[in-house]
Amino acid sequence: MKPTHPLEGVGLTVKNFKSFGEEGGSFDDIQPINILIGRNNSGKSALIDAIELCIEKGKIFDPPMHARSNASLRVDIKQLLDEESLIKIFRVGAQGGGIHARDHWAFGRQFVGQRLTRYYGPEWVPKVEAGPDLTPINPQSRGHYHDQLAKTVRWPFDQLRLLRVTAERDVQPENKTDQLTLAPGGRGTTNLIRAFINSVRLPREEVEQKLLEDLNSIYRGDSIFSRIACQENDNGIWEIYLREEAKGDIRLSQSGSSLKSVFIILCLMRLVPIVENIDWSKVVVAIEEPENNLHPSLLRRLLNFLADIRQEKGFTLVVTTHSPVGIDWSAKRSDSQIVHVKHDGHAAVSRPAISYLQGRDILDDLDIRASDILQANGVIWVEGPSDRIYLRRWIELISEGQLKEDVHYTVMFYGGKLLSRLSARAPDEIDDSISLLRINRNSAVIIDSDRHIRAEGKGARKRKPRLALNKTKTRIKKEIESVTGFLWVTSGREIENYTPINVYEQIVGESAPKNIDIYTKLPEHSFLNKFKGSKIDIAHAVASKVQAQDIKTHLDLWEQLEALCSHIRRWNKLV
Repeated sequence: MKPTHPLEGVGLTVKNFKSFGEEGGSFDDIQPINILIGRNNSGKSALIDAIELCIEKGKIFDPPMHARSNASLRVDIKQLLDEESLIKIFRVGAQGGGIHARDHWAFGRQFVGQRLTRYYGPEWVPKVEAGPDLTPINPQSRGHYHDQLAKTVRWPFDQLRLLRVTAERDVQPENKTDQLTLAPGGRGTTNLIRAFINSVRLPREEVEQKLLEDLNSIYRGDSIFSRIACQENDNGIWEIYLREEAKGDIRLSQSGSSLKSVFIILCLMRLVPIVENIDWSKVVVAIEEPENNLHPSLLRRLLNFLADIRQEKGFTLVVTTHSPVGIDWSAKRSDSQIVHVKHDGHAAVSRPAISYLQGRDILDDLDIRASDILQANGVIWVEGPSDRIYLRRWIELISEGQLKEDVHYTVMFYGGKLLSRLSARAPDEIDDSISLLRINRNSAVIIDSDRHIRAEGKGARKRKPRLALNKTKTRIKKEIESVTGFLWVTSGREIENYTPINVYEQIVGESAPKNIDIYTKLPEHSFLNKFKGSKIDIAHAVASKVQAQDIKTHLDLWEQLEALCSHIRRWNKLV
């Protein structure tokens, strides 16, 4: 299988390097997209420097600048063993040498895909820290094969290129030069644009059409640029101009930092690979603090642009940030990880943020308060925990797994009769009720209708549905709809009535009756006796069996789910 990015399966730990001490900083497993979260000066850039150190095989290590006093540099590299490397050590047809197999490769091939960890000191001499089990080899020969694993296995950073944009960056007028390079801080941007527009050797459409399209896609809704130009003044200095219809030509050097930042990044992604004939499959792109002077929606569009280009080209992407937008954006992607870099005043440490508590630690470290984030993207209010089980499964089915709980929405419980204490009116319009909008301005409420068959008339012979909602539910319905929220009153008695009989048959067999109406109180029905009235157990059983085809034509379930998912997508600004 072709790797999804050049550092797939690679882990890196660096100790006693710059701000990192004995505990070290690490990428436990480098992902296609890596978001390094931490305060200013916490050590995020040092992790990128560690990648560069590995690409350069230690040649750029400068003890006065990089080493911590009285401590020795150590770099640990984890990788998966590949056949090409192993076959150089355990050769086809070779015999003897302490290996009892008739063919060394017959013994060595078992190690393909296993993990090897090597470590390097300041002299950059590799040694094996952990690897495949070599105990079947004679003791006097094992050292030789350990040395071979250390020296012969391919170096995962070999021939890689680091393309970097630093946090301190700017675009200024420049003299013409034949050296077309882009420095990490943005120097060379103007000369690149000049060359692409004016040189017959370079395709000017890369700037005038494609880079312009990239720029407008990121600034969509904020600005529309109609032209990129580069002009020379009387002193031979070139300057970039961007044209907006309402403003005319504006100098990029006199524009805001956000526009300069985006422009530098676009030049890195669009123009530098052409000039330097870059092989994207051997590239690590590092963007430091892209949020500087970018408002949240612009930052999201920039991150989406980088992710789309990464998906197309196949490079490894590393982004440093201290913005909560980066946390939210990364958490919604399956190809991304968050690495928290933290400094305790003495040394920096880093670890992947994969648990709720680690996520809270990031927010605490960045001093991000609930009032700073304002609120989660949306809350769905249901009566109790069993409702949540049904709802989560249904949303998973109708959205084909795209909408996820605790990422795109959160479920909260109002607990039956407590519904009377909730209100969807503006927080400053209510006194003693709990404001749904204060908890989250994006709210949906799902209410059991409690409609049932009641007996009427002489001898209670006549039976008819009780369809009217009570006063509390009628009030909540009116309030939710007045704030463009979403209210769903179940078509049947309770949420359990949305499960079609064929699903119940899969759970209990033929004992499921065929004549259940939508007003039956199902959890207490005799055919579900084995669940002893536990709504949660019934919900788990149904969720394990129900499929999309089971709910597409059952009552109004599909229609209501489509409307609910439309609200969830709107909350999250998803197309």
